[in-house]
Amino acid sequence: MSRVPRRRRGPGALPPGPRLPAWVQTLMWLLAPVKFGVSCMNRYGPLFTARILGFGDVVYVGTPEGIRRILKDEAANFDAAAANECIDFIVGGHSLLMSHGDEHARRRKVLMRPLHGGNVDDYVDVMVSIVEQEIRQWRAGSRVRLIDCFQRVTLEVMIRAVFGITDSARLARLRVLVPKLLDVNPLLILLPALRREFGGRGPWAAFQRMLREVDGIIFAEIRERRAAADPAADPAADPAASGSDVMSLLLAEGADGPGLTDQELRDHLVTLLAVGQETTATQLAWFFERVLRAPGALGQVADAVAREDRKYLDAAIHEAIRARPTTLDLGRRSVERWEADGYSFPPGTMFAVSLGLLHLSGDLHAEPEVYSVERFFPTEPPSAHFLPFGGGRHRCLGASLAMVEMRTVISTILRHVRLEPARSEPEGVAPKGPMLVPRRGAEVVVTRNELVRGAVPAAPGRG
Repeated sequence: MSRVPRRRRGPGALPPGPRLPAWVQTLMWLLAPVKFGVSCMNRYGPLFTARILGFGDVVYVGTPEGIRRILKDEAANFDAAAANECIDFIVGGHSLLMSHGDEHARRRKVLMRPLHGGNVDDYVDVMVSIVEQEIRQWRAGSRVRLIDCFQRVTLEVMIRAVFGITDSARLARLRVLVPKLLDVNPLLILLPALRREFGGRGPWAAFQRMLREVDGIIFAEIRERRAAADPAADPAADPAASGSDVMSLLLAEGADGPGLTDQELRDHLVTLLAVGQETTATQLAWFFERVLRAPGALGQVADAVAREDRKYLDAAIHEAIRARPTTLDLGRRSVERWEADGYSFPPGTMFAVSLGLLHLSGDLHAEPEVYSVERFFPTEPPSAHFLPFGGGRHRCLGASLAMVEMRTVISTILRHVRLEPARSEPEGVAPKGPMLVPRRGAEVVVTRNELVRGAVPAAPGRG
């Protein structure tokens, strides 16, 4: 498709973009973000401007060079926290997402140890048991919406492996509350004026009630963990003898020093939950939706699982992430004036670093709509063309956990179950808050399940 030629770039000029009213562009951005973004990229190029209510003029950057400069080379000039202010009421002021500069580096260092690859490997057995318990519910011949199953699985992994909660009442309540909490009304994010109680009615009041209950469970768990490890309460207690879950490891960080406050710990844990649980569930759903429809791909991935070929499995996962991103953009706000592609952007400009559009670019990936593991195996594409977890100092801290979880879930399913798509046509992309999910939930038919034997125990999240 031919692109609109660049206009004259005078002082304060922004890259071209749609001339539609801001409310129309916002609607398109909310209802069909991939179609909107790709059509703008095809028409205006990988640097364009959209007008989004609540954010104003947003400059989209989808070039490898521009993304590298913002995320790595000149990262100090771009404030991620300022771009994330719209979700501070969910993750809290101490969240890594709300940090910039030295404060971000300090908080990131605190979180690195519990999310290091070696610690994450300790969660594999728990993950396998959770997946097996879920798929025992799948009967041969039945239809299954994979996204629903994976949301239960990833939530269970979070509250057991990350939070380390074992109390049955708290587990049961979190299984109900967390999906509702993360399914926040997008209008509350875009329009701060709606964040009012209105006499205890409306979406903000309902959200606040859920948030208070979730926080109550988390703070109660933190208090009990601290009390159990307090030498004053139990002189025989060993502060180093903590569990392997993330909460225990973060608490152990303060055994010989001030450590984290209860509020800091809560904000870190909720951040991991907010950015990790539904993202991983959605990516798993897209993985099967894509693999099941690509000729020969399912058999090749199943063979790789059987021979424990992690390189091929990772290639299959990466191609699914490229072909069907769960989100499109990372927000950044410039701190100082920034020059790019002949434009001079003033301080305070909002940028959308569009990793999704980078991955869907026909200039970088031939036939980007086609799922093909060969893009990543045996040779991977240039690293600048594929950034599944971002890059630079703000690269996703939960990348190791996400990859281990996806490998484990996929391998466990393919060792026991055979699936086929419920319909021949591919599933479209549907927005669900910030997530881009399969329109029909990655619906499949179970053709064989070797785990179904005799009595079936209750699956996580079903009481």
